[in-house]
Order: sequence, then C-alpha cells, then structure tokens
Amino acid sequence: MKKGLFLIVFLLAAFSMLEAESRTVHADQAVIQVDYLNVRTGPDTSYNRIGQVHANETYIIVKEQNNWLKIKWNGKTGWVAKWLTTVKKETSQASGTYYSKYDYLRIRSSAGLDGKIKGYLMKNDVVTPQKSSGKWVYIQHGSIKGWVHGDYLAKKKSSTSSSGSSSSNESSGSQSVIGKIEVDTPVLNVRSQNSTKGTILTQIKKGEVYEYINEKDRWYQIKWGNGRTGWVAGWLVDPVSGNSSSGTTTANAAVTLDYNYTNIRSGPSTGYKVVGQAHKGDQFDVIAEEGRWYKIKFNGSTAYVAGWIVTETTKGAQHTNYSSGSLKGKTIMLDPGHGGRDSGAVGRAGSYESDLTLSTALILKKQLEQAGADVLMTRSSNEYVALSARTYYSNASSADAFISLHYNSAPLYISATGLNTYYYHSRDKNLASALQTGMVQKTGLRDRGIKYGNFHVIRENQKPSALLELGFISDAREEQTVRTSSYQQKVSQGVVQGLIQYFK
Repeated sequence: MKKGLFLIVFLLAAFSMLEAESRTVHADQAVIQVDYLNVRTGPDTSYNRIGQVHANETYIIVKEQNNWLKIKWNGKTGWVAKWLTTVKKETSQASGTYYSKYDYLRIRSSAGLDGKIKGYLMKNDVVTPQKSSGKWVYIQHGSIKGWVHGDYLAKKKSSTSSSGSSSSNESSGSQSVIGKIEVDTPVLNVRSQNSTKGTILTQIKKGEVYEYINEKDRWYQIKWGNGRTGWVAGWLVDPVSGNSSSGTTTANAAVTLDYNYTNIRSGPSTGYKVVGQAHKGDQFDVIAEEGRWYKIKFNGSTAYVAGWIVTETTKGAQHTNYSSGSLKGKTIMLDPGHGGRDSGAVGRAGSYESDLTLSTALILKKQLEQAGADVLMTRSSNEYVALSARTYYSNASSADAFISLHYNSAPLYISATGLNTYYYHSRDKNLASALQTGMVQKTGLRDRGIKYGNFHVIRENQKPSALLELGFISDAREEQTVRTSSYQQKVSQGVVQGLIQYFK
C-alpha cells in the first residue's frame, strides 16, 4: 500500500514538473514571420527537420518549450522556433493597438522600474497590450515579452477597413500619422490592399519619403497624391526616425558631393523642384537627416540633397579623397548577403539583413568606382542568389578580390556588438586584416578581429576573398546605427581604404 501511494505521489510530481517545462500556451495561433522556416520533430535544432512553413502562414499552437512552439501542421504536429513567429493571443485583457512614442523604450521583466531590462521598443514600433498593472502594460515585441510604462505608448487609430484594404480615394484627413517610410527599391508599387493581390494604384521611387497611417502584416498604408492612401510592402521600405519636418538633427555634420552637376532640391525626394546644382567636392553644412536625404544650408536658405550621392564628413573636414588610380585597374566583386526569399537575420526593430547588405553594397560600389576600381555584383536587387552561383560568378570573373557583406546577429540572451572579418584560405589572411583595420578606423565600432570561417562563398572561391560582418542587428542600439546612411558611408570608406592598403 505504501509503495502504491509513493508511486502515485511520484507520478503527480513528475507530471507537475513536465507541465511546468512544457506548458500549454494561452495563445491561439503562431503567425510565421519568415519563408522556409524549418518544422522539426522536437524543440531544438538538433531534432530532425520534417518540413517547412512560410511567411504569414498561421498555425494552432499546442505547446511551448524552451522558446519553441509545437504547432498543428499538415494533420500532425511539429516544432518551430518561437522567435521567428508572432503569437496571436487567444484572449486580450487590454484592447486596441498602440505604438511607442520614443526610441529605446525599455521592456522590463516585471511591472516596475526594478524589473530587469529584456529589450527595447523603438519609436513607432506597434504593439498590442495583453494585460495591465497600474500604469504598466504587458506586451510582446518579436520574441520579447515584458512590461512597458503606458505613459510612453500612444493609441493607434484603427484603419477604416477591417480587412486592412483601403480605397485609393479614401480621405485620410481624419487619420493620424504614425510615422514615415522611405522607399528602398528603384520602383515600388502602391496597392489598394495589404497584399500583392491588391490593384496597383501608382508607383513611387527610391529615396522618396511618405507618411504612413497604418501598419499590418508587414505592409504600410501610406498617404500619397491628393489625400489618397495605398499600401506598400514593408520589406521594401525603411522606417524614418522621427515625425517632425526637420527630421533627425545632426550636430557638426556636413556632406561633400561625389559628382558634378548634383541636383539640389526643395524637398526630400526626386519629386521636388530642383533649386540649384553643385559639383564634386562642394561641401555643405547639414541641418537634419530625413530618411536618406540631407537638409542642407544652400545659398542662404535650406534645401535637400540625396544621401546616396554624397559623403558625410564633419564641418570643415576635407572630402575623403582616394587618389585617382588608388584602385585603378582592379576589379572588385561585391556579394550582398542573402536576398529574395532569404532575408537573413532580422533585427530588433525589424531590419532585414538582406536589405542592409544591398544598400551598403550600392554605397560601397560607388566609392570603389570613385577610387578607380571596376565593380561587379552578385546581386543588385532584392533577389535570391544561391551560394554556388555566387562563387561561380566570382571564379568565372576577372575579379581581383571578392567581398561578401553581412550583418551579424546573436541570441537575445547574449549581448554582442562590433565588426569582424572572416577568411578561409590562409592566402587571404592579409586581405581580411586590411579590411578589418580600415572598417574599425572609419566607424569606431568594437573591433572583434579577424577569424577563420568555413563559409561556402569564401571556401569555394578561387579569388582573394573575405566575408565581412558589419555590425549586430540583434543589438537594439547598434541596429539603429548600422541602418543609417552615414554609417554605411563610413564602413564603405573603411573597406575601400582596406583594399587600397592590401593592394599596395
């Protein structure tokens, strides 16, 4: 009898421990945030892969364990990484959608200032409170759950259409502006609803900045034309920090023009009137940044110049001058990492590594050409290119060096920042060292040194090659830094200087 009682107690205790470790989630569904997310037999990458799911697909959650979700899938169950999903709660104790009014709003482990900081919200990040305690509200942002002070959140007005679609002629005068976005692709379709199935209303161009009034499923509802609204794909735009017309102020900053006959405009897009022209080497004081445009002092007034045709300097400093022929006769192949269905790492504020590598590569291409180099690229748009194709392009080319660009990421519980460069072949160690030195000198970011790396694009490469990690987008502060045009200009200058030093 005692043995039987002991067995019952033991089983109850074991069940209680198991329940604590693998609790049933009070969340109804998991919305997949990336394409080709692996479904596994257990809650860890060591378990076998049994299939894949894709962005925006939704699945019923059965359990959560060690930051993994067990979902109902294809008539059976499987496990997916929770940090690559968005969890829709079954019930919500607080209604409505809110957005952060400030950058670096702390997410804490408990409802009070003594709670441990688990992460941050950036300005205009959208959240849905799940419960409240006094002035504190409990939210989830990406994979981070915690408490934020309600005074630093603002209520987001709902769109006029419950489905997320909006007529192109809809009056937006009564809808409050949440923030601004800047177009990050040569031509972007504006659609009638937040889906590629929506009718194309118009097209907008790279560098243009628009106010948005709603955000849903990685789409932004923007204001364009004469009071019209439409939806644009969120992965093809960049959020612009700040809502004021003056943009982000930059003290003691200046820009130097990279080309002759540069247009100076009355506003921050190519749609504004040209108010004058200036020439290569001309320097102007910067008043503010608006997206990828600079507001400058020009002829006793203010005007705007595109950020991708200038180099940022300090007031009175000389333009970075690569002597004509520093890289003359050299051919450099740039490899912007990831692309298309492969977004790479996703930052704390939602940056996609594939977008950052491409924008940096385009800036670097321009600077290399100024230094006299010929530049080849494995991709020049948001397209998927297989690793084998990248090395094939390099090996079949006349390139004197192959540079693969990436942005780094670490698990949320690890604090990591800085730059590092990888090489595979010992012959390329000097190249990696020169590039690392140049980048650190130009950016001031933490020097993580050069390392051996067994990566396909440098392992299978017959050309001198290196893989660059240009900063951690898993770190909230560093993500905000590396997203800026000024940082990408600086790190590109470092790469050019490193190549010049290497070829000496």
